Amino acid sequence: MIHVLYDDQCEVCQACVAWLKLLDRKGRTVCVPIDSSTVSAIHASLELDACRRQLHVVTPNGRVYAGWEAVARLARLFPSTWIIGAAGSVPPFSWLARLLYGYVARNRYAVSKCRGGACRTARPEIVRKRASLGAFWTCHSVGMIVRFPLIAGVLARHLFSNLRVYLLTRRRRLDLLGGKLSIMFLGGFPCDLVTLLFGEHFVAILYDGVAIDPGSTRMRRALARHVRRMPKGAIRSIAVTHHHEEHSGNLNWLSAETGAPVYASTKTVQLLQPPRRLPWVRDLMIGQQPPLEAPLGPHGSRIGPLEIIPTPGHCSDHHSLYHPTEKILFAGDAFMGVYFSAPNPDVDSRAWIAALERLVALDIEILIEGHGHIHTLRPDIPDFLGLVIRRDPRQELREKLRFLYWVREQIEAGMQEGLAPRAIEATCFPWGQSHSWETFLNDELSRLLTRGHWSRTELVRSFVRESDAPLPTVYEIRGGSGP
Repeated sequence: MIHVLYDDQCEVCQACVAWLKLLDRKGRTVCVPIDSSTVSAIHASLELDACRRQLHVVTPNGRVYAGWEAVARLARLFPSTWIIGAAGSVPPFSWLARLLYGYVARNRYAVSKCRGGACRTARPEIVRKRASLGAFWTCHSVGMIVRFPLIAGVLARHLFSNLRVYLLTRRRRLDLLGGKLSIMFLGGFPCDLVTLLFGEHFVAILYDGVAIDPGSTRMRRALARHVRRMPKGAIRSIAVTHHHEEHSGNLNWLSAETGAPVYASTKTVQLLQPPRRLPWVRDLMIGQQPPLEAPLGPHGSRIGPLEIIPTPGHCSDHHSLYHPTEKILFAGDAFMGVYFSAPNPDVDSRAWIAALERLVALDIEILIEGHGHIHTLRPDIPDFLGLVIRRDPRQELREKLRFLYWVREQIEAGMQEGLAPRAIEATCFPWGQSHSWETFLNDELSRLLTRGHWSRTELVRSFVRESDAPLPTVYEIRGGSGP
């Protein structure tokens, strides 16, 4: 067995190890993160500081390779990389390879714990002295290039999965809990493109007579088909979690169709009277919501059996709905997956953290997102491909909190160091964390198609924006010079 000793705080080391594990189908290598207890145990001649400076490989016969020679030795193990190892072992290719490897090795702390996001470095004072932004971007780019084939493969897999789930759910209605809960899949053109590209379902939910978030104007035909198939009086009240167009666009129509009043927070009513004109991309893809004109139900703390829980963060007026007896949380967009990384411009992540801290204290067995995913371990919710996620919802809320805590620490550290906003953004998405590279192309596609409206940059801005400041527009985001 060949031992590969690598610094697990180094972005490039992590990327190379990820490839090594993919290539080594026969299990000829074992990758060992360096620490004081493992180094001397593997080979008596190894020193911890030397292993921190560059990669070390120890063969079964006890021979030690270091730096580029270690990389070349590993490359010669596999047919697909043999030519790289062979060419890199002879001049002039070996000279150039050593120079490049030496440059990356000398500057790799620039993308370690203080400027790559993994954790806290063992020598933070050296990082601050040596870690130039030039080295940072060089190493960050190398990390991306090394992983890019994997990134592209993940995107292709996601697109295939999105298509498969779309075909299974298109305009369907799922009846659960003995018919008490219904998930109605909505859509239309071009809304369906969002589902196909990003896997974001558009749904309306009916629970015990309460219709929740009835979709946007461009989804009205799909909603109308669902409503026509329901018995009269099935919808007795209408609730909206927040003012965003894919949740509120059909409030007036559904109220007129069923005679049910709309229950909305005072803040939501204000934001829908009249609603601000949407950026063109949201208007095109989802549809501008009209001013709220439907009759309003009495403002209170409950809608039928459901408790109303303020959960600002995704936007200032967000509320979630909770049934304490059934232990069901209708989270709206207060939970959009653990690593939701390309938010809209009106997110306040500090408020979101406080909201999640309130939700994690609840007794939750079923969590239903505003875009259809169901998180539960309960056996009375049957499996459904791409929709039902078999995980403890409270555990996922805790993971989301840990992610946001960590991002907050990265942003605060970057601001104290005086890093540029783009550099802070990069430190929040280190290549060593799988969700950073697995969602990279998806997030960048979102940035491109929306001209920056949904992007990783907005996640950074969501931690530094003043909570009572006017919400920025997409054009202010693109043109502004602030963080």
